Amino acid sequence: MDIMQFRNKLGAGGARPNQFTVILNFPVETGITTDDTSLLVSAAALPASNVNPAIVMYRGREVKFAGERTFDPWTITVMNDTDMKLRKAFERWSDLMNNRTDNSGEVIPNFYMSDIEVKQLDRNDEEIRGYKIFNSFPITVSEVGLSYAANDVISEFNVTFQYSHFEVTPL
Repeated sequence: MDIMQFRNKLGAGGARPNQFTVILNFPVETGITTDDTSLLVSAAALPASNVNPAIVMYRGREVKFAGERTFDPWTITVMNDTDMKLRKAFERWSDLMNNRTDNSGEVIPNFYMSDIEVKQLDRNDEEIRGYKIFNSFPITVSEVGLSYAANDVISEFNVTFQYSHFEVTPL
């Protein structure tokens, strides 16, 4: 294969990892809408899934068959604005599920779960692959690192979600 064939295989220059958008849909109780949240998500990933093997022993050997599909937790990185709007929203969402002070929380899944979208874009902001992540809820809202030595950076934190499944959105 020569360089021209290789270049042609990449189509319009290949998919770029820095061309993406995440559409967060917060539960109504958090008071946050999706209008301005996606710009502050600085890192994400297309979701992963696994088909675990069903293992049957036969005469001392493992015989493997396709088993059940599982979905890995999904993590995003969020930049803090000066009001920490998204940090506050994720903390409210987490408290909605399990309050920090009295261990109470919402018991109806539809009130604390929501659907999230992540889309890989081309260089002209056109969607090339999209995923809708169903029944999502945050399981971890990470720390925000503070340091006198951290000059010229915006503070960030990670949010890890659990979810039921995802589907590829049609183009």
